[in-house]
Formats: sequence, structure tokens, C-alpha cells
Amino acid sequence: MEIVEGRVALLSNYEVLAVLRDQQQVRGDAGTTIASNRTAENVKTVEFETLSYLNDSPCATQTPEQVAELMSALSQFALTKAERLQILNLRPRQAVEIHMLIEECDERFEMNTLEAMLELVRKHLPRDDD
Repeated sequence: MEIVEGRVALLSNYEVLAVLRDQQQVRGDAGTTIASNRTAENVKTVEFETLSYLNDSPCATQTPEQVAELMSALSQFALTKAERLQILNLRPRQAVEIHMLIEECDERFEMNTLEAMLELVRKHLPRDDD
């Protein structure tokens, strides 16, 4: 197998969780088949660990609408797609968290802009623990 075009798209944690849940449901609906028996144990372990991690992360409570609205709202800032994705995945609460996600944050953004980003995160991705 040859990789023709690497990194065609970046996936959010929400999208990865949705794919893994769908695959899990398909395998559950199909029951035990020869193909599922051939699935390597290490692949099953990786899927299980990834599902466990993502189910305990902020993406477990996100909806497709929330994801789309936040990504759209963040487009007003000069952020790379990867930076917007990190904000979506990690759901920062404080400016220091955003500083870790955005390259050269001090040079690119004023503190009030960072606060505006945090407000958008709070608005579009509310948390139970806020």
C-alpha cells in the first residue's frame, strides 16, 4: 500500500469519536463474523483506548451544530486550521491555555482578542463544570 496524498484532511476529536462509535455499532450489529475475528487484537486495543479517552474528553458532549458554529465563529480570527481544531478539541477556559495552542500568540493577538476567543468557546461549547 502506498500513501498517495498524506494529510488530506484534519479530523476533530468529535469526528474521530463519531467514526469509532459507528464502527463499534456496525460490528455489534453484525455480530461475530470471520472478518471481525481476523481483526488484530492490537487494533481492538487501540480502538478501545481511543474510545475511552475521547468519551472522557470535551468532544463526548459536542454536537455537529456546536462544532460547525464554533469553527465558523473562529474563522474571524487569523488562526490556522490546525489552531482552530486544537481550540475545538481542547476547549480552553483560560488565556494561558490558548497561548499553548497558538503559535507566536503574543505577537499575533492582543489579550482582548484572546478573551473574545474564549467567550466564543464558552458560548458554542458550554461545559457542565463551568
